[in-house]
Amino acid sequence: MFDLLAADAGNRLLGLGRHFTPEQEAAAAREPGRITLHPVDLSLVPLELGAQLDVCIRGATQAVIILNAGMVEPVGAIGCVPPADVARSVAVNMTAPMLAAEAFVAALPRGVKGTVLYISSGAAVRPIEGWATYCAAKAGGEMYFRVLAAERPDLTVANVNPGRMDTAMQGVLRESSFPDKQSYIDAYEHGQLASPADVAARIISEHVTDK
Repeated sequence: MFDLLAADAGNRLLGLGRHFTPEQEAAAAREPGRITLHPVDLSLVPLELGAQLDVCIRGATQAVIILNAGMVEPVGAIGCVPPADVARSVAVNMTAPMLAAEAFVAALPRGVKGTVLYISSGAAVRPIEGWATYCAAKAGGEMYFRVLAAERPDLTVANVNPGRMDTAMQGVLRESSFPDKQSYIDAYEHGQLASPADVAARIISEHVTDK
């Protein structure tokens, strides 16, 4: 998704994450005034983003924040997973997006069109055995952004379920142990997982690109 937005020379981007691809790092090196990469471990809170967001948004007529960090681990029955893994998952899937949204809304100048997209999951609305932490964190995140939408009708706020994609997260699930594991193996082997690039293009087209 970052790469698609970076392709438009009219966009100014701030990327947050534990690591970036060589292509993303090269793009930031070529255009340091337009593309900024900020390495950060989203499991470590509080998350301080005010200064970076102020610089990125300054002078813009439209600002978009896409909160797509996520981790499905720990996978396991309740009572059988390490507490530290539960805390880390909640931090990445719910707390960090909440703090990032808080900073974004606070930094957004009056008159600037704002869009907040929380990349959620079908797990937010249905219980999946072995995924309790992920399900709960995504459900909590969705409620937070529903409240934001109610508080700020001037903003465009959406919880986006991207569907199953051929990502590293799917690979983790195929190697994990939980009751519905076989369906994830079957989806991969039968070519039923969507391309992340195609999903990113759809999300941008539906929620970001001006019609």
